[in-house]
Amino acid sequence: MLTVSHDPAAVESQLLGRELPCPRCEGRLRPWGFGTARVIRCGTPVESRWFTPRRARCRGCEATHILLPAEFACRRADHADVIAQAVELGAAQGLRHRKIAAILKRPESTVRDWIRTFKTNAPAITEAFTARVHRATAEALEFWPAPAKTAVANAWGMLMAHARVLSQLHGTAAGTVVTMTWHQAALFAHGPWFFSPAGWPDSVQHQPALPRQR
Repeated sequence: MLTVSHDPAAVESQLLGRELPCPRCEGRLRPWGFGTARVIRCGTPVESRWFTPRRARCRGCEATHILLPAEFACRRADHADVIAQAVELGAAQGLRHRKIAAILKRPESTVRDWIRTFKTNAPAITEAFTARVHRATAEALEFWPAPAKTAVANAWGMLMAHARVLSQLHGTAAGTVVTMTWHQAALFAHGPWFFSPAGWPDSVQHQPALPRQR
């Protein structure tokens, strides 16, 4: 499974150009049909939307992989925007899961799982993305977050810094302004398991599957 652009045309171009890396080896992916259609819960209030993921096959190891746009997370029935909003409400405003569930119109048990998973992964997230921000650019200090009071807030702050660094790098390459949300940047960097309890510390994409900047 691989996180890719939310633009289907860009993904097709990458597949045809053999630009997407295999998550299992150093091979390249080619088009290989589609996965099973599934329902994703989007927005607030909830709007259910059908989504059929693209499937690809590696020319090297011949494994097949589902390609998930950066709008979605592995093993989550909700849009990544909604999960990210829940994390933000907890990290930035200190809200508890019941209040967040009421705001987002989601079951309390679902939101509690999101918050607990992010809290459990917070130290690993901070460590991984601190390293990414540090090595990304000489101007990284410009984006460095101030220390926070909780592990969750520290992790979220570093994810925000990583998104700003990535936006700057791709904006410079494209000669334009690029805006990327922190959760999109995180999914591109770590893969579709970012919001999953099984996603840390090992399930990492070999390289961001971002489209070329032209």
